[in-house]
Amino acid sequence: MAKAKTAQGPGAVEQLAQWVLAPRAQDIPAAAIAQAKLLLLDAIGCGYAAFEEESSLAVLAALKDMGGAPQCTVIGSTTKTSAPNAALVNGSLIRILDLNDYVNTKSGQIGGHPSDNIPVALAAGEFAGASGREILAAIVIGYEIYGRLKETMDRDGDWDGVTVSGFVAPAMAGRLMGLNANQLAQALALSGARAPTPLAVRHGEISAAKSVANALVAQNGVQATILAKHGMTGPLDLFENKHGLQSIFPNIDAALTAPLQDDSYIMMCHMKAFPCLATGQGVVAAGLDLHNQIGGDVGRLKQITVAIADTPSLRRQKDDPGRIDPKSREAADHSFNFLAAVALTDGEFGLAQFANERWNDPKVRAVMARLDIACDAALNATAPGAFPCSIRATDHDGRKYEAVIADPPGFSRHGLDAEAVTKKFNIVAAKCLGESARARIIEAVMALDGSPSGGALSKALATG
Repeated sequence: MAKAKTAQGPGAVEQLAQWVLAPRAQDIPAAAIAQAKLLLLDAIGCGYAAFEEESSLAVLAALKDMGGAPQCTVIGSTTKTSAPNAALVNGSLIRILDLNDYVNTKSGQIGGHPSDNIPVALAAGEFAGASGREILAAIVIGYEIYGRLKETMDRDGDWDGVTVSGFVAPAMAGRLMGLNANQLAQALALSGARAPTPLAVRHGEISAAKSVANALVAQNGVQATILAKHGMTGPLDLFENKHGLQSIFPNIDAALTAPLQDDSYIMMCHMKAFPCLATGQGVVAAGLDLHNQIGGDVGRLKQITVAIADTPSLRRQKDDPGRIDPKSREAADHSFNFLAAVALTDGEFGLAQFANERWNDPKVRAVMARLDIACDAALNATAPGAFPCSIRATDHDGRKYEAVIADPPGFSRHGLDAEAVTKKFNIVAAKCLGESARARIIEAVMALDGSPSGGALSKALATG
C-alpha cells in the first residue's frame, strides 16, 4: 500500500502526476508509437461501424441537446463540440459494438479495453493543438496507466474496471493540455474521486450502460482536467485516505510509477475479430470451426460441451444469470451461451448475428438450452495470457467432434499485424465511408507521428 504524503515525499497521486509528465514524446519507443497508430486506426473503425446502432443514435441525439463549444471533432460529423463531450460521444461510439481492442493483465486475467480512452487523446490533442507525436505518446502512457492500475485492483471486488479510467483520462488530457505536476495531480484527484463504477454495469440485467460506462468516466476526466487547469483542487490522498479508494485499489505500490519498459502494456494489446467480449473470442472461433466440421447441421448433435479456462473472472461471467439468459443486445454479446449457439448455427459471426434480436430466436435458443458451459483448469496452461476454448460434441450416432482454439483470431503475442488491422478497418468502416474517405483516414493515422498537429486526422474524421 502506498504511504500517505509525509515530510518524506508525495503520495501516490502526486507521484503518478510526476511520472506522467516525465517521458519526452521523442523518447517513447518506436515500436510503441507504431502500435499506438494501429490501435488508433482500429478504434476509429469501431466508431464508424457503430453508427447504425440504437445506442449510437441515442448518444448522437443527446449531443444535440448538450451542445458545447465547437472545439473538438466528433467522428463522422462536421459539427464540433466541447472536449469533454467529444470524449463522451467518440468514446461511446468506439465501445458500443464491443469490437475495440483488449489487453490482459500480466497474470492472464481480464484486463479491459484501454482504447476506450483514445478519444481523450484525440480531444485533448485537438483542444491544445498538440503535435501528432505528442498525441501518440499520450496514448502509450494512457495504456500503461490503464494496465498498471488494473493490476492493483481488487479482482474479487464489486467495482468495474472502467474505474481506472478516472486516472487514465486526466493523465492523457493533462499531459496534452500542458498542465504542470501540481495541476495534473489535482486533475487526477478530482477525476478519480468520481470514477468508481459498480460492476452492475456488466453483470445481471446488462443494459446500454455497459457501452457508455467508460465514456462517462472519460468525459468527467477531461472536465476535471480543465477545472484543475484553472485552479480547482482535489483530494491528493485519494489512495491513502481510509475514506478514499483503498478498498478498490488495495495493492498500490512503487510499480505504479516504475520506468516505461519496451514490453509496455500497449505492446500486449490484441485486436478483436468478433463484436463480443474478449473472453468470448475463442468461443466464437471454436463454434465456427465446429459448424464447418458438422456441415452446418447442428441438429445432429446430441451433446455439446463448451470448455473455457478456469479463472475467477471467467467463472463469474459463466455463472451470471443475465448472460446465461440474455435479454438485450448488450447481454448477448457477453453471453458465452449465445455466442457459441449462434456461431454453431450460422457458421459466421458479425453484426448480422444480433439483428432482429437473434438471442430470442427459437432455433438459437434451442441450441443454447443444449449447451454445457464449463471451466476447465487444464486449458489454463495451453495458452497463457489468452482465453482458450474447446467445444466437444457428440452426434446421435456416437460420432465425436472437437474444436480447440488456443489463441483466438486477433490475439497477438508479438505486436499487431498492420495488414490485419488495416483490413479490419476497411471492412467495418465500409458501410459508412467510401474507399477514398477510408484511405484518407489511414494515411492521416499512419503519418500522425510526423505531423505538427492532429489537424489532418481531425479533418479526415469529420466525414461520414
